[in-house]
Amino acid sequence: MKHTHHQKEISRLLNYQFKNNRLLEEALTHSSASKSSKANNERLEFLGDRVLGLVISEELLRLNPHSTEGQIATYYNSLVKKDTCAFLAKEIGLENLLTLGKSVIRTNDRQKDKILGNAIEALIGAIFLDAGFKTSREIVLQVWKDQIEIVRDIEAHAKTALQELLQSTGQEPPTYKQVSRVGPDHDPDFCVEVLLDSGLKAIGNGSTKRMAETKAAEKILEKIKNINE
Repeated sequence: MKHTHHQKEISRLLNYQFKNNRLLEEALTHSSASKSSKANNERLEFLGDRVLGLVISEELLRLNPHSTEGQIATYYNSLVKKDTCAFLAKEIGLENLLTLGKSVIRTNDRQKDKILGNAIEALIGAIFLDAGFKTSREIVLQVWKDQIEIVRDIEAHAKTALQELLQSTGQEPPTYKQVSRVGPDHDPDFCVEVLLDSGLKAIGNGSTKRMAETKAAEKILEKIKNINE
């Protein structure tokens, strides 16, 4: 009965019907609930991680023909990191379908997020083995669609809105200044300050300088909104 329920739920959540139900059950089984390494999702997670990486890499290169390798790498890291995978696993309702051992059911949130992140990668690996690359690619892009759009477009929206607002009120464009950059090359954290002629300013952080500028723009727009209310 559980197998049938999982099939129906995955079909509903992803619009995909597994041909080999064993792969689905393996993808949803954490090592804490299985005595055999072949009956849990660790091997599928290993495969799914590679499939996910290839799909996201290919899509980012296609969507960002003028970006540097460093920019692409930063976007890539933000899309495939475990926090993102865990968030999307929750978004599609995977949390309620996992088979877990008693030892991890009451574990902390950080550990649960790691389990969820691994599980969605295992599910991708299972779909790859069940239906091939084309189908697994379609499902990855379906699930990651909003996150990819955020990476692509977040840099434009707030900065554009701020620029247009200042222009409409006859003010000078904002000035953005990098305050700091910390962390390793593969996972940097930028801090940027945005300053208006009025003296109003705000700080933003992000994994790229442009994303930090966007965060700063968002914060200063919120400040302007609060002042005008």
